[in-house]
Order: sequence, then C-alpha cells, then structure tokens
Amino acid sequence: MRMKSHRQQLQGEAVKEFLSQSHPRLNGSEALVYIPVHNEECTIAKVVEKVRQSCDFDLLVIDDGSTDSTADILQRLDVEVVKHPTCLGSLLIRSGLEVGYLLGYSYVIKIDGDDQHDPQDIPRLYEHAIKTGADIVIGSRHLHKFNAKILSIEGSGMWFCSKLVSLLSRKRITDTTSGLKLWSRRACEVAIQSFKNGKLKEDSTYHIEELIIAARKKLHVEEISVVVRPREYGETKSYSKRKLIMFPLNLIRSTIRGLL
Repeated sequence: MRMKSHRQQLQGEAVKEFLSQSHPRLNGSEALVYIPVHNEECTIAKVVEKVRQSCDFDLLVIDDGSTDSTADILQRLDVEVVKHPTCLGSLLIRSGLEVGYLLGYSYVIKIDGDDQHDPQDIPRLYEHAIKTGADIVIGSRHLHKFNAKILSIEGSGMWFCSKLVSLLSRKRITDTTSGLKLWSRRACEVAIQSFKNGKLKEDSTYHIEELIIAARKKLHVEEISVVVRPREYGETKSYSKRKLIMFPLNLIRSTIRGLL
C-alpha cells in the first residue's frame, strides 16, 4: 500500500507542477490529444509529427519516467510534456485525463507513442463521439473480426477480456485494451474519481476495470474499426513475463473492484 500511495503522490505532484506553469502551445481546442511514452526514443518524434499533421487539436506528451533519450527528443519537438519522475504505470492515464479535464477540454484522446496506431483515426474518434454522443470511443482492432492469434496467450487473453466486459456491460465490446481511445468530460470525471477511490491500479487490467465501471455508471461506449501496425521498435509494455503470470489474479481483482 505504501508503494502505491507513493506512486499516487508522485503522479499528483507531476500534474500539479505542470498546471502551475504557463502553456502557450495549448490553445484551448475542443479536444486534447495525449501521447503516453516510456522509452520510445525510436518512434516518439514520428508520432508527434503525424499527430500534428492529422488534426488541429492541442497535443500533450506524458513521459512516464523514460530512461533512454526520449526526454531529450521531446525537448527538441516543442511539445508540452508532463514528466513523471519514474514509471508510474496506469497512473499515466490519470495524468492525461486530469490535465485535459482541469484545463476544460470537452474531449481527451489517447494515442500510444509506439507508432502502431494511425493518427488519421484521431478525427474519426472525435467525429464519432460528436455523432453518437458517446462518452467513450475505442479504436478497435477486432470490430469486424478478431485479428489476433486466438491460441496465443495474448490473443486468448484479449478474446476472453472482450467477452467478459461484453457480458458484464451487456454491450458488445471487441477491444478492451486498445491504445487509441477518446473520453468525454463525463468519462474523464468517472475515471479520475475511480483512481481517487483506489481503483484502476493494476497496470495490465485497468482497461477492463474502467469499462466495467463505465457500464455501471451508464456511460455510452462506442467503437470504430482501426488498423494497428506491428510494433517495429522496443518491447511492448503490456505483455511482459511478469504481467502475463499475474494477469489472471489481476483480472479477478479488477473485475471485483469494477463491480463494487
């Protein structure tokens, strides 16, 4: 508990420090796009450039304690950055949502910094939210068909989690762990409060927990179909050996917390 409390303190201090400063690059657009990164020196410059070309929304990077040259690259990119002093896992999501919510944005959009997602899908998420009134819009890899190897550990986990969330939310959700996602102000408020209440703390399963909470709070969740490229550089943060071993137990914990 002390470690998690300390992580929350570090995260809160990072956001507080950011908000205490002036941010001339944030111009008050309708949506804030944020890119979470941890050691993405090979891709972050490309992702930032692509996001800027794809939309006119304000842009923020959450540097989750990178130890490579990511921080140096971000300084050269002329981009707003929330800097975590160390890797804080799922709390980087809280940082992005809190900054967007407290600065008054109508929507917050997350796109991963590993260059697997197409930033051209960012306007599609936003337009779908406007059209449907959705609180959460997920960029799904599996909307029309399941695009992972069902017999692999990762694939079977994705499939099971989508079935679990669909069952508990009584709505078909095909991609519970997508790195491309939109939140409305209401969805931001629910997620931020969930973090404050001690939920959404398991790095590998907080996505599932959040969607269960969203259903319980009667948030409107939608999906659009997207294509995700294979990762070219670095290692995925989602499927480390330790996380895979702990995944069943963490999923049980997240499901129980989401239902309470």
